[in-house]
Amino acid sequence: MQFSSTKPTNTYIRVPLASFAANYISEGGFCAIFVEFLDSSFDDSKAIILGGMFFQSIYAQYTFEGVNDVEVTLFKNLNALPSTYVGS
Repeated sequence: MQFSSTKPTNTYIRVPLASFAANYISEGGFCAIFVEFLDSSFDDSKAIILGGMFFQSIYAQYTFEGVNDVEVTLFKNLNALPSTYVGS
C-alpha cells in the first residue's frame, strides 16, 4: 500500500500475506488467507479496512492536532514477520 501526504516523501507499507493467514476451523482447519478482492465498480470496494491481523505487524500512533485534525503515524511492531516494512 502506498500513501500520499503533504510531506515531501511518500510512505508505503509492505505486510507479508502470511500476516493474514490463520487456521480456519470452518474449513476443516486448513490455512485461510483473510483478504478480499476489491472491485472499483462496487461502492464498498472503494476503501479498505485493516483489522486485527494487520495490526499484529504494524501499530499506529495517533496525535490530536486540533478539533478535527488527527495525524496517524504507522510503525513496525518488534515481533512482525521479517519482510514487514514501513517507510519511503
